[in-house]
Amino acid sequence: MTGYRSPTPTVITQLMHEKLTDRGYTVEQIEKMTPAGALASMIMGKDDGVVFEASGAPMFSAKRGGEEGIVTKPMYPSDPTMERAVLGNLLLDVSGYPEVARLLDADDFYIVKHGWYWSAITALIGKDEPVSPVTVTAELRAAGRMRDGDLDADVHKLQLDAAANNSEALHLAQEVKALAGRRAMIRAGARTTELAHDSSVDPSDILRLAQSDLDVIQIGDPDAPILSLMTANTILQTDWPEPIWAIPGLMPVGLTILAGKAKLGKSWLALQIAQAVAAGGYALDQHVEQGPVLYLALEDNPARLKNRMRKQGWPLDLTADFMVMGEFARQVGDLKKGGGERLAAQIERAGYRLVVIDTLSRSCHGDQNDVEQMTRALTPLQEMAHAQNCAILMNDHHRKGFGTNPDAVADILGSTAKGAMADSIWGLYRERGKSGAKLAVTGRDLEEQNLAIKMDWLTGCWQVTGNADAIALTERRQEIIDTLKLLEEPAGVTDIAKAIGQNKGKTYQRLQTLCAGGLVVRKGVGKRVFYSLREEEDIG
Repeated sequence: MTGYRSPTPTVITQLMHEKLTDRGYTVEQIEKMTPAGALASMIMGKDDGVVFEASGAPMFSAKRGGEEGIVTKPMYPSDPTMERAVLGNLLLDVSGYPEVARLLDADDFYIVKHGWYWSAITALIGKDEPVSPVTVTAELRAAGRMRDGDLDADVHKLQLDAAANNSEALHLAQEVKALAGRRAMIRAGARTTELAHDSSVDPSDILRLAQSDLDVIQIGDPDAPILSLMTANTILQTDWPEPIWAIPGLMPVGLTILAGKAKLGKSWLALQIAQAVAAGGYALDQHVEQGPVLYLALEDNPARLKNRMRKQGWPLDLTADFMVMGEFARQVGDLKKGGGERLAAQIERAGYRLVVIDTLSRSCHGDQNDVEQMTRALTPLQEMAHAQNCAILMNDHHRKGFGTNPDAVADILGSTAKGAMADSIWGLYRERGKSGAKLAVTGRDLEEQNLAIKMDWLTGCWQVTGNADAIALTERRQEIIDTLKLLEEPAGVTDIAKAIGQNKGKTYQRLQTLCAGGLVVRKGVGKRVFYSLREEEDIG
């Protein structure tokens, strides 16, 4: 862009101040400008977020052959000639306006007066009036823009230049829009840089603002199809690959939450699974495919981790990376404040097959009942896990007082967003002092299962002992039989349920099963029913 020449001013005159105000600058911005910077702003037009500081550095190279005041190259991407061609083509043939208007508005023109011309054309079309250099000039005058006396001649020259150029308006508009998009990206970058220098602004807020700035930038036709969609036939007729499993039938790729009360052995189980994947061994009786592992032991120091790994028999030279207590906060940070993105980048870079986060509460501070916070923390990890065919196992806690009917999803501490986002959920239930426990497993792509598992403290590993429901049913029935032995006389449902500490309704159902099996006899006395063992059966 060449041809603008003006003597270098020594002060910002009242006239300059008025023109800068007309172009949208605030008083505070004008006061920060040097005279040269003010002149540059008048010539080039305003770009939001850009002001000329005391250094006076203008947004263009202001020297050519030793002469001051000649604009040679804008720092911002622009093509004033192309902008004029778009406007001139509309003056020649306004029929192309609807298509062009889907792309452009006044702010997309880098030269301020070109934006005025566009607004005038738009206003005329809105009033269903003809568009020509004469009517555009009249509209500019009505809008108070004709104080710049050369605009009349300039509007007429637009049409003459377009006639000589004979360019197609829509194609030119697309180019102008693309340049406007580039300028918006530069402004977004400038804003991000400014905020990054401000130590009072949280880095996660800067990231969100930067993304928000970029999300609103439009460089194409807003009405053009932008979604890549599949038809129903494509879904039905395509042979889709089978789901990939970290542990077949139990842990798919994606996000898995292992929740339970404190000190039940969740960390031992997670470490056991990590070893199985790193070595290509067995986890919960299932053979797993070998792959690199990342284990974030956020509650353990290296010495404790070493003792547990030795107890579980970890061999040397496994492909497993660890991060211990304290390092996560320093290297990764809170998952909902940018840590999720940083951890996702590490997962992509290293190609982990399994990532263990022990625990979720150590990796994500704040209110775990807040749906928005939990979603912000977990979304980057879940998306990266699916993209990289990686399983992420997060240890979490159960809420207090979940009653006698455990539910792996509902019992998770805090926001429902955690359970809603997880691809699979494991609930670990164990009575204090007992080695046996139940592992309840549920998820999107797997059948609900209740595994009976038992901790072998000699090896520090959990062992599967069978189906928890079947084992529990057998144990409860045996409790009833043992209780009837101790009572030595017929008893009612209420007394039996109280004696074994179980729900009255469940106890009644189990008594009917025992009666049907011939182990218990039922006798009515008045309105009451009593139960006792069959004396001839040896049921010990």
